[in-house]
Amino acid sequence: MDGWLHGRPTPQPRRDPARVPAAGPSVEVTLPERPVYLGAVRQGDRGPADAPHAGRRVRIVALLAAALLAPALLVVPAAVTPVGAGEPTDRLPDLRAAKPGEFHIVTSGGRRLLRFTAVMSNRGAGAMEILAVRPSSRDPWDVDQRIYDTAGGSHRVQTDATLRYAGDGHGHWHVEQMMGYHLWSSAGTRGDDKVGFCFFDTTLVDAGLRGSPSSGYYREAWCGGQSATRSRTGISVGWGDRYAWNLAFQRIDITGLPGGVDTIRARVDPQGWFTQSKTTNDCAWTRINVPTRGTTVTVLASGTTCVNDYVGTMFEPYVEWAYERGITGGCELDLFCTGDSLTRAQAASFVARALALPPATQDWFSDDDGRSGEADINRLAEAGITQGCAEGLYCPADTMTRGHMASMLVRGLALPAAVRLDRFVDDDGSTHEADIDALAEAGITGGCDADRFCPTQPVTRGQMVTFLYRGLQE
Repeated sequence: MDGWLHGRPTPQPRRDPARVPAAGPSVEVTLPERPVYLGAVRQGDRGPADAPHAGRRVRIVALLAAALLAPALLVVPAAVTPVGAGEPTDRLPDLRAAKPGEFHIVTSGGRRLLRFTAVMSNRGAGAMEILAVRPSSRDPWDVDQRIYDTAGGSHRVQTDATLRYAGDGHGHWHVEQMMGYHLWSSAGTRGDDKVGFCFFDTTLVDAGLRGSPSSGYYREAWCGGQSATRSRTGISVGWGDRYAWNLAFQRIDITGLPGGVDTIRARVDPQGWFTQSKTTNDCAWTRINVPTRGTTVTVLASGTTCVNDYVGTMFEPYVEWAYERGITGGCELDLFCTGDSLTRAQAASFVARALALPPATQDWFSDDDGRSGEADINRLAEAGITQGCAEGLYCPADTMTRGHMASMLVRGLALPAAVRLDRFVDDDGSTHEADIDALAEAGITGGCDADRFCPTQPVTRGQMVTFLYRGLQE
């Protein structure tokens, strides 16, 4: 099988160090104020967003003494500093995701959707607060994280985050990519439609934490309407924001996926934009059995580690090797999308990087202009590894089949013709049959089954890095 090493050495997995988001050294002088604890807040809808904002800046901000007259958005929770205490220290938040639960499968508009409930909570020493401002309703947002200290003051750190307004009935601004959901199995990796959050106190999760208010402090209304020039959103110590399964966009599209065992993971602050006391506890996951038909989802296991879609699979050492060699950066953050099929453009990039091909001197195809992977496609063509899909065309968006992949690798690795022919029963008459036999004789593939190669099936990302590893270990 394609996961078998055929006696070849297995690369050792790499472990990435925990990512610690950058924190600015800025200081903001504020007047200590007593907390204003408002009544219980209701849970509201939250909506989609999908684009990060680049450019981190840290700035020093001084609040005026007139802050006592400022509106509710400037009221801050109080902190008590013991008499004789030293320099104030930051009271950092500690965001955590609850294990996804309350699963429901619904069908809408011909799509099969997995709905679920998630909770983002704060178990740190201080509030998780985002304060965004803009000069006018026509200007972009400037998004800060406000960090409180033990003296009752605070400072603000400029972040890479941005806001998006949900015009689908939500009626407020959302912090983009505050939490992400992914589901995966051997059939592929799927993401969620909901990546923006107006978060506030809806659920008390740990009243025993020091500094946890008895009632919710942050309110949905503070996220701001469409013309707002200030937006304040946050989660108090010991509180969480619950996203019920029936809220807008609280779902993952599972249309076309086969039934079976899947893992669904929730991760807070997946981009690492915000300062926390700890970032190794940002994830929670649930392993479920999804029926091929029907709506009953069975929970098999759950945990609170940042599992991903390749560690623990047969492809793990090859994915780690590909990361180390710079062949791929994955499909999203710490995910590789191991079971997803490759497009012809993506396959070209994998091969061009793995073989360290030089830049091309001409543009070989007309249908890849401006597309991601165009330079790598030209490098392959100039090296004689591909001739495209038709005269002057490469078909970059088409799926790369296992048969085409075999021919590409045989040319790229300059493999000799096979001595033993017809190794598989399902490639007879295929234009790729000779290359498939050569790939098998080199020990790069064992087929998809005992005597089958599955030449017309898509090649997955996991299979591609496995083939490349084996071919380059000679």
